[in-house]
Amino acid sequence: MKKFMIVLAAGVMSLVCLGLMGCGRQQLEYEINVSGSVTEPGVIEFLDFNINVYKDLASNSCGTCADQPVHLYVGADAQETAQAIEDVVTRADDLWEVVSNDGETVLLREKTPGSVESIKGITGPAGLTMSGTAKGREVPVLSGNSQSTESGTVDFPENPQRLAAVYGPSYELLTMLGAEDKIVVRADVQTADFPWAEKVFKRIKDVPMLVNVHTSVNFEELMNYNPDIVYTFPRENELNQLNQAGVAALSGQSGETLEDLKKQVRAYGDTLGDEAVVRAEKYCSYFDQKLAFIKERTDQIPEEEKPKVYYAGVDVLTTYGKYSDIMEVIEAAGGVPVSKELEAGNRSQINYEQLMSWNPDVIFLDHGGMNDGETVEELKAEISGKSTYKTLNAVKNGQIYMSPSGVFYWDMGLQKILLVMNMAKILHPDLFKDLDMESEVMAFYEKFYDYPLTREEASLILNRESPKE
Repeated sequence: MKKFMIVLAAGVMSLVCLGLMGCGRQQLEYEINVSGSVTEPGVIEFLDFNINVYKDLASNSCGTCADQPVHLYVGADAQETAQAIEDVVTRADDLWEVVSNDGETVLLREKTPGSVESIKGITGPAGLTMSGTAKGREVPVLSGNSQSTESGTVDFPENPQRLAAVYGPSYELLTMLGAEDKIVVRADVQTADFPWAEKVFKRIKDVPMLVNVHTSVNFEELMNYNPDIVYTFPRENELNQLNQAGVAALSGQSGETLEDLKKQVRAYGDTLGDEAVVRAEKYCSYFDQKLAFIKERTDQIPEEEKPKVYYAGVDVLTTYGKYSDIMEVIEAAGGVPVSKELEAGNRSQINYEQLMSWNPDVIFLDHGGMNDGETVEELKAEISGKSTYKTLNAVKNGQIYMSPSGVFYWDMGLQKILLVMNMAKILHPDLFKDLDMESEVMAFYEKFYDYPLTREEASLILNRESPKE
C-alpha cells in the first residue's frame, strides 16, 4: 500500500502554541488534494476516518446494502474519491465539517476551535496521489499506520483454541470442520435470521454475539474475547487493525465461481489443521460428486429448451450479476441466467425496465433470512398480485419459487450445492424424477452438521418454514 505525504502550510511542526499569540483560538482547516485513480484494493485513511476500497462488487460482501459505510471500488477517480471523503466526514458529524469540494480539493474545518489536537497522516491504495495541508495553527502530524494485508503473510497459530466467527457463513463452516466448541464469539445475523441454526447447532444460542457486523465490526468489543483467529469480512481497515494487534484473520467473500466456495472451505480447514483438513476435503468431494450428477444431465439439454431464470435477492429488483457464482448455479441447474452480463456481484439493484426487458420464464426469490414472518405463498402472491409484473412470463405461468433457507442462506454458504440440486429439480422435474430432495437435505445435515433431521423437518426447510416448537 502506497503512503502519501502530509504538507504543513507553515512548513514546520510545532508542538507548542503560545497563548499570547491566540493560536489556540484559531480554527484549524485541513485541505486534501486528490488526483489519479485507484488501481488496487485497500483502504484510504485520513484524520480519524477510513474508506474501504474494494476490487469490485463481488468482493463487497454487503453488495449494494443501503446502510453500509462509505466505500469505493478499484477504478474510482479523483472526483469520486473526493466525494467519498466529503460523504464520510458529513456522516460522522464529529469534529470536522466540509467547507467545499471542487472534485479535486476538499476543504475541511474543525467545528470547535482548538478541539483537534493532532492530525493523522494520509494513506491510501496505489494509483491515487493525495496530500493534506493543515492551515490556521500548527498541530502535530502522526504518521499513517495502514499496512497492506494483500501482500503480507499472516501467521496462524498451530493449535487455535479461541475462534471468532464474525463472517456470515463462518459459524456453519467451523461447525462442519468440527470446531464449534472453540467458537468464543459470533455474529448476530447467524441466529436473528436463521431459526434453524438454533435448532441444529449445539452451542450457538450460548455463544456471545457481535451486532451489525455487515456494516462494521467493533474492534474493541471483538478483542474482549481474546480470539486466536478471526474469520471476518474482506474490509481492509478491519483486517489492518487485526494485523496490527497481532491477531490472525481470514477474510471471506461471496465467490465468482463455485470453485471459490471450495477454496474457502479448504482455507478454513488449513487454519485449523489436522482433522479439519480432512473434513474440508470430505465436503469438497461431496460437492464435486453432486455437481457432476446434476451437470451430467443438464449439459445434455439443448440451449433453446433451457428456461430463462432470474434470481432475486431481498426484493424483486435486487439481483445477482456476472461477478456472482449464482450465474454458475443457474447454468448447472439447466437454466439461462438473464443477469449474466450485468456488471454486478451479489444483491445489486436494478430497475423495473431492466427486469421487464429480460422477461424471465422462472423467478427464484431468496428474500434474505426467515425473520419476516411471511409464508412462501404470501411472498409469491405479493409479486403475482402486482399489476406491474403481470406481463412477465414467470408471473403469467406461475413460475415463482422461493429459495430454501436452513441454518444459513442457501445461496452463500455450504448449502449452495443443495441449491443447485433443488433448482435443477424445479426447472426440469421430468429429468430429475429420481431426485428426492428431502432425502438429500436429511443426508446433508447428518453428514456435515451432525444433526439427524426428520423428513418433516427437511420438508419445512425446503418450503422455507421455521422449525416447529
